[in-house]
Amino acid sequence: MKSIVVDADGHVLEPIDLWENYIEDRQWLPMAPRFFDDEDGEQQLMLEGELRSKKGGLGLGGRNVRKKWDQSLRKQRWEEQEPGGFDPHRRIADMDEENVDVCILYPTVGLRFNDLKDGRLAAALCRAYNRWLADYCKPYPERLIGIAAIPFQEPELAVQEMRFAVEKLGFRGAFTRPNPLRGRNADHADYYPIWQAAQDLGCSIGFHEGGMARNASQVGSDRFPNFAYLHAVAHPMEMQMTLMCLAFGGIFEKFPGLKVSFLESGGGWVPFWLDRLDTHFEKLGWLIPECKQKPSEYFRRQCLIQVEADERTLPMLVELVGQDSIVWGSDYPHFDCNWLGAVKAMRETGLPMPAQNKILGETAARAFKLSPVKRYAAAVG
Repeated sequence: MKSIVVDADGHVLEPIDLWENYIEDRQWLPMAPRFFDDEDGEQQLMLEGELRSKKGGLGLGGRNVRKKWDQSLRKQRWEEQEPGGFDPHRRIADMDEENVDVCILYPTVGLRFNDLKDGRLAAALCRAYNRWLADYCKPYPERLIGIAAIPFQEPELAVQEMRFAVEKLGFRGAFTRPNPLRGRNADHADYYPIWQAAQDLGCSIGFHEGGMARNASQVGSDRFPNFAYLHAVAHPMEMQMTLMCLAFGGIFEKFPGLKVSFLESGGGWVPFWLDRLDTHFEKLGWLIPECKQKPSEYFRRQCLIQVEADERTLPMLVELVGQDSIVWGSDYPHFDCNWLGAVKAMRETGLPMPAQNKILGETAARAFKLSPVKRYAAAVG
């Protein structure tokens, strides 16, 4: 019998009526996400009173995974996209088909909350989303694991929401985007209470980039209006800079119990970047006195990198970084997800079976304290 399989980067699709049903402070409802049809009959998204989508852009969020991706799917309406993104019972059926036991869940619309101008609005939307996600996970509490949205705009409110999500909802982690926010990088002192609370609560922090950000500080946004360019650049480069800040800025040193995941950015950048950061630590350490160890040592102690099954650099990553720091995630049901067939593809990488088992689930199960560790889906092969 093969070991547990954990999808460390799955996504939900927020229902159109989520905000009407779950937002507690009704004054914020007019500023909540709202889908509407424009003058051409194309569906668009409003958030914080501003247009937050481009024509055809919503179709990238949650394609039907049983349809081959092509440009026609850009015309999908939000509510027509992958049913398992909205419905936990359909999600479990999809997981069983792919032989996935447990899924760690992140948002789709909620990836845009980090660049809201009003921190109180962000807090209200995070609370509504987290309450809905808890209900989504409730029928299958050992298989669907929620990751909380928290309002990094206001660190005090972020800590409050993290505590609520962990202590009241039973979530195992929280997430933010890696982009600078209000001029603050990940090593800014304003965030110390968040890192302290995460450490105290045993709450893993995921850094997850996303598209269609309004935040002009997203790397590449000043030069690449084309989404393909920006998507290729922003996901790995924002993670590189965030990892640098956490290491050079002393966050890993100050909070040695803080656990961090870098998501949806590929894994091939990690070996070269750690090597470069280590070199700068050795040669310019006097400029970064808060960094007491090689960044690669911090990474192995406190970090996970999420990969997808079709990454050709995976054998190199295992050799240079180590199998204990790598987890697999599908990105279901976004346009570029590797579903169906991802688990089978991982089993065909040629990696030794112990490495496969750790990457496919054992490492994530340990990181997110999943118990009991048992197989739910049918074994492959």
